[in-house]
Amino acid sequence: MKTNLIALVALSIASYPALLADVAEGAPFEAPTDLAEQLLGEKKARLADPAPSQKTVKSVKARVLATCDLGVVNDVVELPADLAKQAERDGLVDTDKAAVTYAGSLEQNQPKPKART
Repeated sequence: MKTNLIALVALSIASYPALLADVAEGAPFEAPTDLAEQLLGEKKARLADPAPSQKTVKSVKARVLATCDLGVVNDVVELPADLAKQAERDGLVDTDKAAVTYAGSLEQNQPKPKART
């Protein structure tokens, strides 16, 4: 397994044969796990920043107005904001707070009682 690192000093293949090439100070590189642990311990490298996480998608609650792939009439569904906006333009859902609250009060949107075992 390899570890992504950033060199804090110039690293030479002569000093670290497991490297595939010399590494300049500040350059990102991959190293085998055992070498990575050694370089981290010697403070000659630091872990590279992890890949940026995907942006959180805003979700919107909506009342389904027409039976479709999103649900049946009066279901309350949670959709990504862009999908909710398009579905509302298409007349499939209503994202108005009052509409969602009303649909949420209907029996079909109430939690189902758990069966006793």
